[in-house]
Amino acid sequence: MSRRTKPVDPTLSLAHFFGAELRRRREQVGWSQQDLADRVLHGVDLVRKVETAERFPSSTLVTSCDDVLGANGALIQTLPLLEREHALRSRRRPGRGGFDAADSDAAVLDWLIEPPRARPAAERVDDADLVVLDRLRTGDRRVGAGATHSRVVARIESGLDDLAARAPGLAVGFLELAGYQSVDLGADDRAQRHYLRAMRITSRAGDRRYGGYLVGVSIAHLALHVDDAARAERFAGAALRGTRSVSTPAMRAAFHAVLARARARRGDEPGCTAALLQADTDLARSVPAEEPEWIRYFGEADLADERAHCSFDLGRDTTAHREASGAVAMLDPSRVRRLAMDTALQASAMARSGEVEGACIAGRAAVDFAACTTSYRSVQRVTQMLAQLQRHTDLLVVRELVDHAAAVLPPPPMLRRTGS
Repeated sequence: MSRRTKPVDPTLSLAHFFGAELRRRREQVGWSQQDLADRVLHGVDLVRKVETAERFPSSTLVTSCDDVLGANGALIQTLPLLEREHALRSRRRPGRGGFDAADSDAAVLDWLIEPPRARPAAERVDDADLVVLDRLRTGDRRVGAGATHSRVVARIESGLDDLAARAPGLAVGFLELAGYQSVDLGADDRAQRHYLRAMRITSRAGDRRYGGYLVGVSIAHLALHVDDAARAERFAGAALRGTRSVSTPAMRAAFHAVLARARARRGDEPGCTAALLQADTDLARSVPAEEPEWIRYFGEADLADERAHCSFDLGRDTTAHREASGAVAMLDPSRVRRLAMDTALQASAMARSGEVEGACIAGRAAVDFAACTTSYRSVQRVTQMLAQLQRHTDLLVVRELVDHAAAVLPPPPMLRRTGS
């Protein structure tokens, strides 16, 4: 008697998506699990457990399945995403050390109880360094971290201590960018090290504002990225308390936006709504020219993006679609990475609400945007969108989108070794 096939929900995780897609392709060619196991030289029990997300597949198994099923790289493309998810689930990171939430907890607590100085240390800024940092930030925001990360690392490795002594804010800018780029390349442990190093510099310089930004935006977003919403909520709250006397409207708006994201992830809709309303109020009071240069980017498009993510996490798909569409409409066309992620979010919300054809139209645009980036997060977000559509692969329009993604989407770039 044959074993009954266990159902799988491709939207639960990337492992579930991979399992569902492996099963779909296996059944498409008319093979049993035993048939596939025989062809890839693995046990049938392993194939069964991979299809139901009870086991993560090895790179050898993924490659073999892609080959024998004629997936043309579609299964191989998910491998870096699966590796990161496996590492997060087992609380390991590739290489020596790893992301350690306790390190962030200790650093944030130390910052919170640190007595504030009357004013930050004076800066002796070299205009050439300012120009370099601005160009690197611009390049990163356009197409993702892969295009410029090596240059950011090179600057960090060449005289950062000297830079921190004469222009601590500038040194923190390079480190904060390096941390953000590490997240964009799937290396959460490196991001944490960069952020904590930046925090030590802001503490020595007495720069309470920039330290608060690192706590309430950089480190809090990192906590969200590793699926720790409770910590993200605590960090955003700590930043609000710790910068009460020195924060600016845009800073408070960004902190409240992260607070809302964390609460939405935890299913706290009233708390999320209250935080978003406060973020709206704060941002309306902001005068960009009066804001620190490192927070001036945060505007209506960014807040719409945060609202869209909140609505999606709360299952409010119509609102998520509207907010994501608004964010896309407000974005500068040069911000390709953000366009890829917000368009993918828009498509995901449409797919989940049953607007499959519209989701595929938006999804194709998201794929094309992501194909122009060098960003792990962009590819990850597009793959999550494909997971929302996976149950509709009986429709030609969905299969055409899946094939298009396999043809044009690059493998997600990742940092695999420790160091800067």
